[in-house]
This record gives sequence, C-alpha cells and structure tokens, in this order.
Amino acid sequence: MSKSVHPETAISHIYTIFRWVSMASADGLGVSAPGWLRLLYYLVRSPRTPTELANLEKKHLSEVSRTLRSMRNSGLVEYTETGSRERYYRATEEGYVLLRRSLR
Repeated sequence: MSKSVHPETAISHIYTIFRWVSMASADGLGVSAPGWLRLLYYLVRSPRTPTELANLEKKHLSEVSRTLRSMRNSGLVEYTETGSRERYYRATEEGYVLLRRSLR
C-alpha cells in the first residue's frame, strides 16, 4: 500500500530540487540532481571531507567543493572544522528529509 503525498509537500519538494539544479547551473557546476543526491546520501551516512567525497565520486576536488558550497548555501549540508583545518561535512535535517523524499 503506497502513501499519498499532500500536493503542497510534493510542490515544495519539486521546488527544492529545481532550486538545487538551477543553482548548480548558475554556478557553472554542471552537477546533476542525481550527483547532488549521491553526495547527500554519503553525508547522511557519516560526515566526510571533500577529498573523501571526490574520491568516492571520482570527481575533481574543486567540483565537489563548489557543489558542497552550493549545498551549504541551500541549507542541505553543514560542516565542522578540525584542528588541522579539515572540514567534515554532514547532511542537515533539511538535507536528510529531501533525500528521504527523493528515494521514495
């Protein structure tokens, strides 16, 4: 039995994904929504550095860093810095909710 989704929730979800893709295009990232969702998936599971994410995705570090900056500006991820200036990113609650909705 499938759950029905309230129309306003569906519209909000679609708008968020549209905003994501639009921001990526405007930033010249060329990152697709599935690419963002994969990064979000990794970050929901555990905090990771941009280098770790770049290695997992086989992408340039600069591309992953720009994508993470856009995701942070969208409120989907946040980071903490360690003493060695290494940033560990993790998904925010909004990022987690968006990923969960996207995987339904």
